[in-house]
Amino acid sequence: MDLQTARPQVDTGTAAPEAPSAPRPSRRRAPWLGGLAGIVIGGSLLSGIFTVAADEQAVVRRFGRVAARLGPGIHYRLPWPVDRVDVVKTTSVMKTGVGFDLPEVEGQSVTGVEILTGDTNIISVAMALQYVIRNPAAFLFNVENPPALIGSVAESVLTETVLGMPVDEVLTTGRLAIQERVKTRTQTILDRYDSGIQLTSANMMGITLDGSVAQAFQDVANAGADRENKINQGRAYANDLLPKARGEARSMVLAAQSYKEQRVAEAIGNTTRFLELLAEYDKAPDVTRSRLYLEAMERILPKVKKYIIDSEHGQKPVNLRLGPTPQ
Repeated sequence: MDLQTARPQVDTGTAAPEAPSAPRPSRRRAPWLGGLAGIVIGGSLLSGIFTVAADEQAVVRRFGRVAARLGPGIHYRLPWPVDRVDVVKTTSVMKTGVGFDLPEVEGQSVTGVEILTGDTNIISVAMALQYVIRNPAAFLFNVENPPALIGSVAESVLTETVLGMPVDEVLTTGRLAIQERVKTRTQTILDRYDSGIQLTSANMMGITLDGSVAQAFQDVANAGADRENKINQGRAYANDLLPKARGEARSMVLAAQSYKEQRVAEAIGNTTRFLELLAEYDKAPDVTRSRLYLEAMERILPKVKKYIIDSEHGQKPVNLRLGPTPQ
């Protein structure tokens, strides 16, 4: 028997070595985990910094409820999931069509919406509206589809407006009135819905008619143009003729006045001469009568042909009656 194996074991106060177990994690990793957690938390806090441009506005939602409306600049929000930010451009102008989708290609034709006028004519009207965002919070959360809402409201207002107007007025003088009423009335309804939308313009892109009706209106327009042309020609003829007629009338009036003055002067002169002759005749009737006779012969005889007939072969004198008649 081996003495070493038979030797009793003496308790020295020290425990016998235990069997090896699974290794424990080292406590040296704890500072690294804390630093990493600090970095994550710091990064999360820093992620709340955001910038709003000059043409934008931001709406801050805290647990889904609108908490603030922020303008341009640098701002801070609590990290997700506490706060969420929606940034919208409030100065960009957006467009939508009434009863149709706006064409994607410039110059592409649009059909518009068919509307019955006050005189039971069917026309197709295409209208485009432009709008901006006035209240971002209301625009984001009070309206599900802003273009569709604007198009539906404007279409109903357009139908109501055109229904009370004849087709002639719609095609001519009533166009601006229709645009203004659609814009004003649609804006009133959008404000009632608290949509946060501000309409900037409402423009009619085109009005089309049925082929036969359009030809009839074209004939009417051509007739109106011909009438205006004839009226302008008549005015031009009148403007050319009236001055000439006024000039001729003025010339005739002046000639008549001159003739009148001449005849009056002649009458006055003859009257004066006769009165003077009468005064002379009263003084010496025989002398005045002979003088008047001789003066008359002097005026008459040079203008006539004179024939002298010999009487009885010159035995009697020829009486030419150049002197006073014997009493």
